[in-house]
Amino acid sequence: MGNFDFRAIGLAVVLGTIGGAIFKYLTVPLPWMLGAMCFTTIAAMSGVKVAMPRQLRNGFVTILGVLLGSGFTPGVLGRMGEWVFTLAALVVWVFVAGGVAYVYLRRVAKHDKTTAFFGATPGGLAEMTLVGSQYGADPRVLSLVHTMRVMATVLIVPIWFRLEGLVGPLPAKATIGILEVALRDYGILAACAVVGAFIGIKFRLPAGTMLGPMAVSMAVHLTGVSEAQPPYEIVAAAQIVLGCAIGQRFAGSKLSVIARHASHGFVVTMIMLGLAILFAAVMTRVTPESFEALVLAYSPGGFAEMSLVALALSVDSALVASHHLFRIIFIITLAPLIFRRGVMKSST
Repeated sequence: MGNFDFRAIGLAVVLGTIGGAIFKYLTVPLPWMLGAMCFTTIAAMSGVKVAMPRQLRNGFVTILGVLLGSGFTPGVLGRMGEWVFTLAALVVWVFVAGGVAYVYLRRVAKHDKTTAFFGATPGGLAEMTLVGSQYGADPRVLSLVHTMRVMATVLIVPIWFRLEGLVGPLPAKATIGILEVALRDYGILAACAVVGAFIGIKFRLPAGTMLGPMAVSMAVHLTGVSEAQPPYEIVAAAQIVLGCAIGQRFAGSKLSVIARHASHGFVVTMIMLGLAILFAAVMTRVTPESFEALVLAYSPGGFAEMSLVALALSVDSALVASHHLFRIIFIITLAPLIFRRGVMKSST
C-alpha cells in the first residue's frame, strides 16, 4: 500500500464520480462507468495526475463477477446447448477480425510483426499486453491500441443502441438498494467474492478476479443458497473504479504519441466492430438469439466491460458473458501458439 499515490487515486475517484453523476443526469447508458472513463481520460491526457491501482480495480471487479454469477439460472444452463453455432461463429470472427486488423497495423500503421500481431488479437487488454511484451512487442503501443479498443467499444455500442432504439431507457431497478439486502446475504455475496477471487488467482484463470467470483456466485445461486445480488450503490462504485482504470491508462504519454497510436487503435476497433455487427446480423437469421445480444457478444470490448454493458442494458447478460469468456480463453490458449508457428516462422 505504501507505493500507492493516494492523492492521484482520490482525484481519479472524485473525477469519476462527478463524470458518472453527470452522465446519469443526462441518461447516458452505463453512466457511472462511461462518465468516469471520459472524465478520467480527459484529465490523464491533460497531464493531471490520476491513478487507479490494479489491486483496487481487481477488488471491485470481483463484485461484478458476483453480479454476473447471480444471473445464471437453471433455465440459462439449459440454453447453453443453443450457443454452439454462435460460439463457432465467434471463432471465425476472431480469425477474420484479427487477420484484417493485423494487415492494417502492418501496412498502414507500420508496426513490426510482433506488435501488429498482438495488437490485432482481440483478447484481454492486460493479457495481450503482457504476452506480447514477452515476445518482444512494444508494450506502450499494445496498451494504447487495446485500451482504445475497449474504451471505444464500451462508449460507442451503448449509445448507438440507445439512439437506434434497440434498447429502452435503463430500468429503474438495475439492482436492489444497499439497505434491501439482508446481512446473511451480504455475508454470502462477500464469501463469493473472496473465495472466488482466491480460486481465480490460485489457478491462474483468465480474468480470474472476475471469473472466479462469477463461478462461485453461479454455484450459490443455482443451488438456491441465495437469490441476492450486490446492491446498486456498490455496483455503481465498481463501475466508477473500472471506468477510472481505463481512463488513467492514458497518463504519462505524450499527446502526439497517444494521438498516433490511439487513432490506429480506433480504426482497428471500427474494423472489428463492423465485422461483429455483420456476424451478429447473419447469426440472427440462423439462431433464435437477438441481434442486440449477439452484437454485444461479438463486440471487441473487455470481458468485464461488455458483461456490464449487457447487464445495464438488460440484454441477455448470460449469453454475452459466456461468449466473451470463451473468446478470452480461446485467444489466450491459441495466440502464442499461432504466433510461434505462423508469424515467427515467416520472419525466419
